[in-house]
Amino acid sequence: MPDIAIVGTGISGVQLALRLQQAGAATTLYAERSLAEMAAGPPLNMVVRFEQTRQRERDLGVSHFSPDGDVHAINFAAEGEHPLKFMGRLGQPGSGVDFRLYLPRLVEDYLDRGGELKVLDLDIATLEGLAERHDLVVVAAGRNGFDGLFPRDPERSQFAEPQRRLTAAFVLGVEPSDPSFVQFQLVPEVGEIFCTKVLTFGGLMHGMVIEGLPGTQLAELSRVDPRQDQRAFERAMLDLVTEHAPTVRARIDEREFGLTRPIDVLQGAITPVVRKAWVRLGNGRFAMAVGDAWVVNDPVSGQGANLGSRCAFALAEEILANEVYDEQFCRRTEARLWAIAEPVVNWSNQLLLPPPDEVVEVLSRAGDDPRIADAFADNFNRPADMWEMTRSPENTKAWLAQFD
Repeated sequence: MPDIAIVGTGISGVQLALRLQQAGAATTLYAERSLAEMAAGPPLNMVVRFEQTRQRERDLGVSHFSPDGDVHAINFAAEGEHPLKFMGRLGQPGSGVDFRLYLPRLVEDYLDRGGELKVLDLDIATLEGLAERHDLVVVAAGRNGFDGLFPRDPERSQFAEPQRRLTAAFVLGVEPSDPSFVQFQLVPEVGEIFCTKVLTFGGLMHGMVIEGLPGTQLAELSRVDPRQDQRAFERAMLDLVTEHAPTVRARIDEREFGLTRPIDVLQGAITPVVRKAWVRLGNGRFAMAVGDAWVVNDPVSGQGANLGSRCAFALAEEILANEVYDEQFCRRTEARLWAIAEPVVNWSNQLLLPPPDEVVEVLSRAGDDPRIADAFADNFNRPADMWEMTRSPENTKAWLAQFD
Protein backbone atom coordinates (compact mmCIF):
# COMPACT_ATOMS: atom_id res chain seq x y z
CA MET A 1 0.00 0.00 0.00
CA PRO A 2 1.25 3.52 -0.76
CA ASP A 3 2.34 6.15 1.75
CA ILE A 4 0.87 9.52 0.77
CA ALA A 5 1.53 13.01 2.13
CA ILE A 6 -1.52 15.28 1.89
CA VAL A 7 -0.88 18.98 2.36
CA GLY A 8 -4.01 20.90 3.34
CA THR A 9 -7.10 20.30 5.43
CA GLY A 10 -9.76 21.65 3.08
CA ILE A 11 -12.47 19.34 1.80
CA SER A 12 -10.24 17.88 -0.95
CA GLY A 13 -7.38 17.03 1.36
CA VAL A 14 -9.51 15.66 4.18
CA GLN A 15 -11.78 13.55 2.00
CA LEU A 16 -8.76 12.22 0.09
CA ALA A 17 -7.14 11.24 3.39
CA LEU A 18 -10.32 9.54 4.61
CA ARG A 19 -10.82 7.67 1.34
CA LEU A 20 -7.23 6.39 1.22
CA GLN A 21 -7.39 5.50 4.91
CA GLN A 22 -10.59 3.57 4.26
CA ALA A 23 -8.70 1.45 1.71
CA GLY A 24 -5.78 0.78 4.04
CA ALA A 25 -3.23 3.20 2.57
CA ALA A 26 -0.84 5.09 4.85
CA THR A 27 -1.45 8.83 4.89
CA THR A 28 -0.34 11.89 6.82
CA LEU A 29 -2.15 15.21 6.78
CA TYR A 30 -0.01 18.35 6.93
CA ALA A 31 -1.43 21.77 7.74
CA GLU A 32 -0.26 25.25 8.70
CA ARG A 33 -3.02 25.70 11.28
CA SER A 34 -4.35 23.53 14.07
CA LEU A 35 -8.01 22.54 14.22
CA ALA A 36 -8.57 25.08 16.99
CA GLU A 37 -7.02 27.85 14.90
CA MET A 38 -9.18 26.88 11.93
CA ALA A 39 -12.35 27.02 14.03
CA ALA A 40 -11.40 30.37 15.57
CA GLY A 41 -10.69 32.15 12.29
CA PRO A 42 -12.90 33.92 9.75
CA PRO A 43 -15.19 31.94 7.41
CA LEU A 44 -13.42 29.71 4.94
CA ASN A 45 -16.23 29.93 2.38
CA MET A 46 -20.03 29.85 2.17
CA VAL A 47 -20.76 26.36 0.87
CA VAL A 48 -23.84 24.32 -0.01
CA ARG A 49 -22.88 20.69 -0.44
CA PHE A 50 -25.16 19.01 -2.96
CA GLU A 51 -26.34 15.39 -2.95
CA GLN A 52 -23.42 13.83 -4.81
CA THR A 53 -21.04 15.25 -2.23
CA ARG A 54 -23.31 14.17 0.62
CA GLN A 55 -23.36 10.63 -0.76
CA ARG A 56 -19.58 10.58 -0.70
CA GLU A 57 -19.76 11.65 2.94
CA ARG A 58 -22.07 8.73 3.65
CA ASP A 59 -19.63 6.43 1.86
CA LEU A 60 -16.87 7.72 4.14
CA GLY A 61 -18.99 7.36 7.27
CA VAL A 62 -18.75 11.08 8.08
CA SER A 63 -22.34 12.20 7.55
CA HIS A 64 -22.66 13.77 10.98
CA PHE A 65 -24.67 16.92 10.65
CA SER A 66 -28.37 17.14 11.36
CA PRO A 67 -30.91 17.89 8.62
CA ASP A 68 -31.53 21.28 10.23
CA GLY A 69 -29.09 22.76 7.74
CA ASP A 70 -30.72 21.10 4.73
CA VAL A 71 -31.89 23.19 1.80
CA HIS A 72 -34.54 21.83 -0.54
CA ALA A 73 -34.74 24.31 -3.40
CA ILE A 74 -33.11 27.17 -5.26
CA ASN A 75 -35.16 30.34 -5.58
CA PHE A 76 -34.20 32.43 -8.61
CA ALA A 77 -35.10 36.06 -9.08
CA ALA A 78 -33.98 38.88 -11.35
CA GLU A 79 -35.10 42.45 -11.67
CA GLY A 80 -34.64 44.78 -14.62
CA GLU A 81 -35.64 44.59 -18.27
CA HIS A 82 -36.42 40.86 -18.14
CA PRO A 83 -37.67 40.18 -14.60
CA LEU A 84 -38.11 36.59 -13.55
CA LYS A 85 -38.89 34.60 -10.47
CA PHE A 86 -39.17 30.86 -9.95
CA MET A 87 -38.36 28.18 -7.43
CA GLY A 88 -36.70 24.95 -8.50
CA ARG A 89 -36.76 22.02 -6.10
CA LEU A 90 -33.72 19.82 -5.62
CA GLY A 91 -34.20 16.09 -6.09
CA GLN A 92 -32.32 15.53 -2.82
CA PRO A 93 -31.57 18.27 -0.29
CA GLY A 94 -28.29 20.12 -0.13
CA SER A 95 -26.67 21.05 3.15
CA GLY A 96 -25.18 24.26 4.51
CA VAL A 97 -22.63 23.77 7.32
CA ASP A 98 -19.97 26.27 8.32
CA PHE A 99 -16.66 24.71 7.24
CA ARG A 100 -15.12 25.87 10.52
CA LEU A 101 -17.36 23.19 12.06
CA TYR A 102 -17.36 20.74 9.17
CA LEU A 103 -13.66 20.35 8.45
CA PRO A 104 -12.41 19.91 12.04
CA ARG A 105 -15.10 17.27 12.59
CA LEU A 106 -13.92 15.28 9.57
CA VAL A 107 -10.28 15.62 10.60
CA GLU A 108 -11.25 14.27 14.03
CA ASP A 109 -12.77 11.24 12.28
CA TYR A 110 -9.52 10.75 10.39
CA LEU A 111 -7.49 10.96 13.61
CA ASP A 112 -9.85 8.67 15.53
CA ARG A 113 -9.32 6.06 12.81
CA GLY A 114 -5.55 6.15 13.21
CA GLY A 115 -4.59 9.03 10.94
CA GLU A 116 -1.88 11.55 11.70
CA LEU A 117 -2.00 15.36 11.49
CA LYS A 118 1.16 17.45 11.63
CA VAL A 119 1.12 21.25 11.87
CA LEU A 120 4.16 22.95 10.37
CA ASP A 121 5.25 25.82 8.15
CA LEU A 122 4.64 24.87 4.54
CA ASP A 123 6.83 25.96 1.65
CA ILE A 124 8.47 24.36 -1.36
CA ALA A 125 11.45 23.18 0.68
CA THR A 126 9.06 21.46 3.07
CA LEU A 127 7.33 19.72 0.17
CA GLU A 128 10.62 18.38 -1.10
CA GLY A 129 11.36 17.05 2.37
CA LEU A 130 7.97 15.35 2.48
CA ALA A 131 8.66 13.78 -0.92
CA GLU A 132 11.71 12.06 0.57
CA ARG A 133 9.52 10.37 3.19
CA HIS A 134 6.38 9.58 1.15
CA ASP A 135 5.63 7.93 -2.17
CA LEU A 136 3.64 10.92 -3.41
CA VAL A 137 2.88 14.43 -2.18
CA VAL A 138 -0.61 15.79 -2.86
CA VAL A 139 -1.06 19.52 -2.37
CA ALA A 140 -4.65 20.42 -1.53
CA ALA A 141 -4.09 23.89 -0.08
CA GLY A 142 -3.30 27.29 -1.47
CA ARG A 143 -5.29 29.38 -3.92
CA ASN A 144 -2.02 31.11 -4.86
CA GLY A 145 -0.60 27.97 -6.42
CA PHE A 146 1.77 27.36 -3.50
CA ASP A 147 4.09 30.26 -4.31
CA GLY A 148 4.00 29.49 -8.00
CA LEU A 149 4.87 25.81 -7.69
CA PHE A 150 1.83 24.96 -9.82
CA PRO A 151 1.81 27.61 -12.56
CA ARG A 152 -1.31 28.95 -14.22
CA ASP A 153 -2.44 26.94 -17.25
CA PRO A 154 -3.23 29.65 -19.84
CA GLU A 155 -5.09 27.27 -22.15
CA ARG A 156 -7.56 26.34 -19.43
CA SER A 157 -7.79 29.68 -17.60
CA GLN A 158 -10.23 32.05 -19.26
CA PHE A 159 -9.69 35.03 -16.97
CA ALA A 160 -6.54 36.84 -15.86
CA GLU A 161 -8.19 38.93 -13.15
CA PRO A 162 -11.16 38.74 -10.78
CA GLN A 163 -14.60 39.03 -12.37
CA ARG A 164 -16.32 39.78 -9.05
CA ARG A 165 -15.51 41.28 -5.68
CA LEU A 166 -17.28 39.40 -2.93
CA THR A 167 -18.48 39.75 0.62
CA ALA A 168 -19.71 36.71 2.54
CA ALA A 169 -21.15 37.03 6.04
CA PHE A 170 -23.18 35.14 8.61
CA VAL A 171 -26.12 37.30 9.67
CA LEU A 172 -29.02 37.42 12.12
CA GLY A 173 -32.53 38.66 11.56
CA VAL A 174 -33.48 36.71 8.41
CA GLU A 175 -36.71 34.73 8.66
CA PRO A 176 -36.37 31.07 7.59
CA SER A 177 -38.06 30.12 4.34
CA ASP A 178 -40.47 27.23 3.81
CA PRO A 179 -39.30 25.20 2.03
CA SER A 180 -35.75 26.12 2.90
CA PHE A 181 -33.98 27.39 -0.19
CA VAL A 182 -30.90 29.10 -1.54
CA GLN A 183 -31.89 32.54 -2.78
CA PHE A 184 -30.12 33.27 -6.08
CA GLN A 185 -30.75 36.93 -6.90
CA LEU A 186 -29.46 38.04 -10.28
CA VAL A 187 -28.72 41.75 -10.59
CA PRO A 188 -28.06 42.32 -14.31
CA GLU A 189 -24.80 44.15 -15.05
CA VAL A 190 -24.18 44.53 -11.31
CA GLY A 191 -23.72 41.08 -9.74
CA GLU A 192 -25.47 38.48 -7.61
CA ILE A 193 -26.80 38.13 -4.07
CA PHE A 194 -27.17 34.74 -2.38
CA CYS A 195 -28.78 33.89 0.93
CA THR A 196 -29.29 30.51 2.61
CA LYS A 197 -29.45 29.02 6.07
CA VAL A 198 -26.25 27.56 7.46
CA LEU A 199 -25.47 25.53 10.56
CA THR A 200 -22.74 27.47 12.34
CA PHE A 201 -21.60 28.47 15.80
CA GLY A 202 -24.71 29.11 17.89
CA GLY A 203 -26.95 27.03 15.63
CA LEU A 204 -28.79 27.92 12.44
CA MET A 205 -27.98 31.32 10.98
CA HIS A 206 -28.13 32.71 7.47
CA GLY A 207 -25.19 33.06 5.17
CA MET A 208 -25.28 35.93 2.72
CA VAL A 209 -22.93 36.32 -0.24
CA ILE A 210 -22.82 39.53 -2.26
CA GLU A 211 -20.84 39.37 -5.51
CA GLY A 212 -20.32 42.52 -7.49
CA LEU A 213 -18.75 43.32 -10.82
CA PRO A 214 -15.71 45.55 -10.20
CA GLY A 215 -16.73 49.18 -9.85
CA THR A 216 -20.35 48.49 -8.83
CA GLN A 217 -22.11 49.13 -5.53
CA LEU A 218 -22.10 45.43 -4.70
CA ALA A 219 -18.35 45.27 -5.19
CA GLU A 220 -17.70 48.25 -2.93
CA LEU A 221 -19.11 46.42 0.10
CA SER A 222 -15.98 44.26 0.06
CA ARG A 223 -13.98 47.35 1.01
CA VAL A 224 -16.07 48.23 4.09
CA ASP A 225 -14.26 46.81 7.12
CA PRO A 226 -16.72 45.53 9.76
CA ARG A 227 -13.96 45.47 12.38
CA GLN A 228 -13.60 49.24 12.12
CA ASP A 229 -17.31 50.09 12.06
CA GLN A 230 -19.65 47.12 12.36
CA ARG A 231 -22.82 49.19 12.22
CA ALA A 232 -21.71 50.97 9.04
CA PHE A 233 -21.02 47.62 7.42
CA GLU A 234 -24.42 46.24 8.46
CA ARG A 235 -26.23 49.33 7.17
CA ALA A 236 -24.40 49.16 3.86
CA MET A 237 -25.28 45.48 3.45
CA LEU A 238 -28.93 46.06 4.30
CA ASP A 239 -29.13 49.00 1.88
CA LEU A 240 -27.80 46.83 -0.95
CA VAL A 241 -30.23 44.02 -0.18
CA THR A 242 -33.10 46.51 -0.01
CA GLU A 243 -32.23 47.94 -3.42
CA HIS A 244 -31.30 44.78 -5.27
CA ALA A 245 -32.84 41.72 -3.55
CA PRO A 246 -36.44 42.43 -2.54
CA THR A 247 -37.19 38.73 -1.99
CA VAL A 248 -34.47 38.60 0.66
CA ARG A 249 -35.35 42.00 2.11
CA ALA A 250 -38.94 40.88 2.72
CA ARG A 251 -37.65 38.25 5.16
CA ILE A 252 -35.41 40.60 7.16
CA ASP A 253 -36.35 42.11 10.50
CA GLU A 254 -34.42 45.37 10.42
CA ARG A 255 -34.37 45.57 14.23
CA GLU A 256 -32.54 42.25 14.49
CA PHE A 257 -30.45 42.30 11.32
CA GLY A 258 -26.70 42.25 11.80
CA LEU A 259 -23.56 40.16 11.85
CA THR A 260 -23.43 37.12 14.08
CA ARG A 261 -19.89 38.22 15.06
CA PRO A 262 -17.46 40.74 13.53
CA ILE A 263 -15.14 37.87 12.61
CA ASP A 264 -17.86 36.12 10.60
CA VAL A 265 -17.11 38.01 7.39
CA LEU A 266 -15.04 37.02 4.35
CA GLN A 267 -14.13 39.72 1.82
CA GLY A 268 -11.96 39.89 -1.26
CA ALA A 269 -11.73 38.87 -4.89
CA ILE A 270 -11.01 35.57 -6.60
CA THR A 271 -9.46 35.11 -10.00
CA PRO A 272 -10.81 31.90 -11.54
CA VAL A 273 -7.81 29.82 -12.52
CA VAL A 274 -6.72 26.34 -13.56
CA ARG A 275 -3.13 25.51 -12.66
CA LYS A 276 -0.83 22.76 -13.84
CA ALA A 277 -1.88 19.69 -11.89
CA TRP A 278 1.56 18.24 -11.19
CA VAL A 279 5.18 19.18 -10.88
CA ARG A 280 8.51 17.41 -10.60
CA LEU A 281 10.22 18.45 -7.36
CA GLY A 282 13.91 19.14 -7.07
CA ASN A 283 14.64 15.66 -5.79
CA GLY A 284 13.03 14.04 -8.82
CA ARG A 285 9.81 13.02 -7.10
CA PHE A 286 6.38 14.44 -7.91
CA ALA A 287 3.69 16.53 -6.31
CA MET A 288 0.10 16.67 -7.53
CA ALA A 289 -2.38 19.48 -6.93
CA VAL A 290 -6.07 19.06 -6.15
CA GLY A 291 -8.76 21.34 -4.80
CA ASP A 292 -7.93 25.06 -4.67
CA ALA A 293 -4.27 24.34 -5.34
CA TRP A 294 -5.34 23.21 -8.82
CA VAL A 295 -8.71 24.72 -9.78
CA VAL A 296 -10.28 27.86 -8.34
CA ASN A 297 -13.80 28.68 -9.53
CA ASP A 298 -15.70 31.82 -8.65
CA PRO A 299 -18.30 30.84 -6.03
CA VAL A 300 -21.14 32.07 -8.24
CA SER A 301 -21.84 28.48 -9.32
CA GLY A 302 -21.57 26.98 -5.83
CA GLN A 303 -19.25 24.24 -7.10
CA GLY A 304 -15.88 24.74 -5.40
CA ALA A 305 -16.26 22.31 -2.51
CA ASN A 306 -18.42 19.91 -4.51
CA LEU A 307 -15.81 19.68 -7.28
CA GLY A 308 -13.04 19.32 -4.71
CA SER A 309 -14.81 16.35 -3.15
CA ARG A 310 -15.42 14.70 -6.52
CA CYS A 311 -11.79 15.08 -7.58
CA ALA A 312 -10.53 13.80 -4.23
CA PHE A 313 -12.39 10.53 -4.74
CA ALA A 314 -11.13 10.18 -8.33
CA LEU A 315 -7.56 10.89 -7.24
CA ALA A 316 -7.86 8.29 -4.48
CA GLU A 317 -8.94 5.71 -7.06
CA GLU A 318 -5.92 6.48 -9.23
CA ILE A 319 -3.50 6.31 -6.31
CA LEU A 320 -4.89 2.97 -5.17
CA ALA A 321 -4.81 1.53 -8.69
CA ASN A 322 -1.10 2.27 -9.16
CA GLU A 323 2.18 1.47 -7.46
CA VAL A 324 4.51 3.88 -9.24
CA TYR A 325 3.86 7.62 -9.01
CA ASP A 326 5.99 8.90 -11.85
CA GLU A 327 5.41 11.41 -14.64
CA GLN A 328 3.20 9.00 -16.56
CA PHE A 329 1.00 8.54 -13.50
CA CYS A 330 0.72 12.30 -13.11
CA ARG A 331 -0.21 12.83 -16.75
CA ARG A 332 -2.85 10.08 -16.76
CA THR A 333 -4.34 11.30 -13.50
CA GLU A 334 -4.44 14.92 -14.63
CA ALA A 335 -6.32 13.87 -17.77
CA ARG A 336 -8.91 12.00 -15.72
CA LEU A 337 -9.35 14.84 -13.23
CA TRP A 338 -9.65 17.42 -16.00
CA ALA A 339 -12.44 15.41 -17.62
CA ILE A 340 -14.31 15.88 -14.34
CA ALA A 341 -13.38 19.51 -13.79
CA GLU A 342 -13.65 20.93 -17.31
CA PRO A 343 -17.46 21.16 -17.54
CA VAL A 344 -17.61 22.68 -14.06
CA VAL A 345 -14.99 25.28 -14.96
CA ASN A 346 -16.74 26.11 -18.23
CA TRP A 347 -20.14 26.51 -16.63
CA SER A 348 -18.79 28.54 -13.71
CA ASN A 349 -17.03 30.88 -16.13
CA GLN A 350 -20.18 31.16 -18.26
CA LEU A 351 -22.09 32.45 -15.22
CA LEU A 352 -19.64 35.34 -14.89
CA LEU A 353 -20.56 36.67 -18.34
CA PRO A 354 -23.86 38.04 -19.69
CA PRO A 355 -26.12 35.01 -20.19
CA PRO A 356 -26.57 33.81 -23.76
CA ASP A 357 -30.06 34.10 -25.22
CA GLU A 358 -30.74 30.39 -24.90
CA VAL A 359 -30.05 30.44 -21.15
CA VAL A 360 -32.35 33.45 -20.76
CA GLU A 361 -35.01 31.37 -22.51
CA VAL A 362 -34.52 28.51 -20.02
CA LEU A 363 -34.90 30.88 -17.09
CA SER A 364 -37.94 32.51 -18.65
CA ARG A 365 -39.68 29.20 -19.32
CA ALA A 366 -38.82 27.98 -15.83
CA GLY A 367 -41.06 30.72 -14.49
CA ASP A 368 -44.02 29.13 -16.27
CA ASP A 369 -43.19 25.43 -16.01
CA PRO A 370 -42.27 23.89 -12.64
CA ARG A 371 -40.77 20.87 -14.41
CA ILE A 372 -38.18 23.07 -16.07
CA ALA A 373 -37.56 24.96 -12.84
CA ASP A 374 -36.95 21.73 -10.91
CA ALA A 375 -34.73 20.21 -13.60
CA PHE A 376 -32.64 23.35 -13.90
CA ALA A 377 -32.18 23.67 -10.14
CA ASP A 378 -31.33 19.99 -9.73
CA ASN A 379 -28.53 20.34 -12.26
CA PHE A 380 -26.58 22.24 -9.59
CA ASN A 381 -26.04 18.72 -8.23
CA ARG A 382 -24.91 17.60 -11.70
CA PRO A 383 -22.81 20.44 -13.08
CA ALA A 384 -21.57 18.40 -16.05
CA ASP A 385 -25.21 18.05 -17.15
CA MET A 386 -25.73 21.77 -16.60
CA TRP A 387 -22.81 22.63 -18.87
CA GLU A 388 -23.91 20.13 -21.50
CA MET A 389 -27.33 21.77 -21.51
CA THR A 390 -26.08 25.36 -21.69
CA ARG A 391 -22.96 25.01 -23.85
CA SER A 392 -24.71 25.64 -27.21
CA PRO A 393 -28.06 26.86 -28.55
CA GLU A 394 -28.65 23.42 -30.09
CA ASN A 395 -28.08 21.64 -26.78
CA THR A 396 -30.35 24.03 -24.92
CA LYS A 397 -33.10 23.65 -27.51
CA ALA A 398 -32.86 19.86 -27.29
CA TRP A 399 -33.00 20.02 -23.49
CA LEU A 400 -36.08 22.22 -23.51
CA ALA A 401 -37.78 19.99 -26.09
CA GLN A 402 -38.22 17.23 -23.51
CA PHE A 403 -40.74 19.46 -21.71
CA ASP A 404 -42.88 20.22 -24.78
